[in-house]
Amino acid sequence: MTASSPPSTALRRAWIALGSLVVATSAQALTISALSPQGEVSRVSQVVAKFNEDAVRFGDAGAPAPLRVDCDNAAAARGQGRWRSAREWVYQFEADLPPGVRCRVIPVSGFKSPTGVDLTGAKSYQFNSEGPFVQQLVPHPGSTIEEEQVFALRLNGEATAQTLAASLWCAVDGLGERVPVRLLDGQPRTELLKHLGWDKAAQQAPGRYATVQCNRRLSPATRVQLVYGAGVATPAGYSTASSGALPSPCASRSPPASAASAKTPRPPACRSARSS
Repeated sequence: MTASSPPSTALRRAWIALGSLVVATSAQALTISALSPQGEVSRVSQVVAKFNEDAVRFGDAGAPAPLRVDCDNAAAARGQGRWRSAREWVYQFEADLPPGVRCRVIPVSGFKSPTGVDLTGAKSYQFNSEGPFVQQLVPHPGSTIEEEQVFALRLNGEATAQTLAASLWCAVDGLGERVPVRLLDGQPRTELLKHLGWDKAAQQAPGRYATVQCNRRLSPATRVQLVYGAGVATPAGYSTASSGALPSPCASRSPPASAASAKTPRPPACRSARSS
């Protein structure tokens, strides 16, 4: 056969057969089409893996786990995996991961689909938790606050007082600047935490509980948001990379109603969602 001659019938058939084999192999490959979280994440409560085809017979109580979750904090990594559908597997941690935990998600060797197809793809996936985030804020969203309101925050891990003071501020309607916060300490903090039932936990991990005030008295009926900024860090240096307004109660009380203003409605507290 010369350089210009068309390929022989046998050669064409070989190419077709090879192409069919490649297509069939690709179609039969069981892979993870999406996995989260990955990289650096602020809040981690679960791992979710989605597959390109049915990985188990849904409803099979004995279906094995396709992945293993390993973290450098074994206690924090405790949890349970389950199949949410034939193509989605979830590992639910017992609690939100504390700051600074590094994890790997590793495919289980020998895992096969019901049709006998091997799980292929990446050898592992990695993620780690950022610095502390807010698990609970008091007063609760929707409340009306005092003009010298104290906010109490419960975090998922300990934060340094210095980074809290530097990274939190109040956004007050009508002001074109940030209002710094001051950290409440001593007896006022102790009494507030006791009132909330957080005092015993705060004795064990004081850095997980913050009590702060806007560093100025709020005018009556003023709307304000507490902003949890980037840079809040643990004593080990793990810090938050994102900033956002907390879903805080944000309308200070109106002044006492007089005879002339008794029918004036009180402005509603805002309920803004936390931005990412």
